[in-house]
Amino acid sequence: MAVKKRSGRTKPAKKVVKKAKAALARKAKPAKQAAPVKKKPASPVRAFQVDLSEFPPESIATTQRWLCVACVWQAFTRHLELAPQKARLEIQRYTPTLEELTAPDAVRPFFTARDKQPCPYCGSAGKWHANLETHRIESGKATDALRRNLVKSLPKSGEQFVVLEQKATQQHAFFEWLEKVTTHLNLDDPDWLREISLHYLSRKEPKVDWPAQFAQTHSIRRSRRLESGWEVDNGRLFLAPMLFDELLAVQYLVSRSQLAGGLTLEGRYTLPELWARLRNSGYLRSADVHAGNPSDALEQLLAHLGGGESPVRFYYVVDRRDLLRVAKAL
Repeated sequence: MAVKKRSGRTKPAKKVVKKAKAALARKAKPAKQAAPVKKKPASPVRAFQVDLSEFPPESIATTQRWLCVACVWQAFTRHLELAPQKARLEIQRYTPTLEELTAPDAVRPFFTARDKQPCPYCGSAGKWHANLETHRIESGKATDALRRNLVKSLPKSGEQFVVLEQKATQQHAFFEWLEKVTTHLNLDDPDWLREISLHYLSRKEPKVDWPAQFAQTHSIRRSRRLESGWEVDNGRLFLAPMLFDELLAVQYLVSRSQLAGGLTLEGRYTLPELWARLRNSGYLRSADVHAGNPSDALEQLLAHLGGGESPVRFYYVVDRRDLLRVAKAL
């Protein structure tokens, strides 16, 4: 009887079994977890802040003026027919002039109050408005070294900041300061006398921390024992006679537009009354005011208080970073 040979199909069956065992073995082994990808820590972006805390507060003034980049873009591309890339470069290079920064009324494309409103000229959205923040520093012994250090610390790349210089006189600077500090005074509130005294003494002697001195005093008096300077005693600020009289003159200048004369720490004075008061105390003589009538004396007194025609400089630190940001998005 012939013996039948086994079919060759058993070999494939053995291979299948081996593959199945190998697969089970692979599943039994714990799979290696991929190492987590370490993300590089994002480098902190610290926006440069203009630090004016060390400057005498009466020597600096910060203003904000908004520029509509959309208006400038339209003027360059439509009226001047500049190519878009050329127009964009011109906007990035732009630096406002002193006249544009100091003009009392802003004209197109500048405006002062944005408050998330559309451009008053072209109606563009707020994302096309650039804020030009300007810090004006008055030159002087108390500010020159601080200003030079500040300018050295400004970022140099891309002309993010520019510094403009303006020549003026001591008298011009005094009247600008006087206008600035009186803008927000409420002459119906008796506390304005104390406030204007703080401002003037801070300007007169910028190295003294006058806010700290005023915080511990409740009244300002004329000293009978000091020949110069000032002192604090029992909650009272005593000023030397000439300094106290000078403060009275400044207070009169601030409030003299009122019908009944100017209000001072000693009460209300008309111009003839103030002139007699300052003449009898010897202040007019110490200030080199020798006019024979109150009107001429007032003019000479203003020249003395303001510093006359002595030169002074204003330095404008213009922050262009917001302008560069808006121009980049064009």
